Amino acid sequence: MSTQNPTASKVFYFLLQCAHLLFQLMEKGSVFRQAFPRGVGSSKNLALRLLEAWRNLRVSAAELERLWAARLQIRFDSS
Repeated sequence: MSTQNPTASKVFYFLLQCAHLLFQLMEKGSVFRQAFPRGVGSSKNLALRLLEAWRNLRVSAAELERLWAARLQIRFDSS
C-alpha cells in the first residue's frame, strides 16, 4: 500500500504548470522567432533543441552575474 503526500503532489503540479507557462512564453517570444524564422516544427523538436542547448552551454561566473543583473522586459505582440 503506497501513501502519497498531497502537498508534494500539489507542489509538483504547480511546478509543472510554471514550466509549461515558461515553455509557451519562450516558444512565442520574439527572440525565438528571430533565431528560428522558419520555426522548429513540433513542440518536441523545440524541447530537444532546448535540451541540447542547455547541455552544451558554458557560462562563466562573470557572465552569469551580468545576465542576472540585466534589466529585461517581456512584451506581448498582439499582431
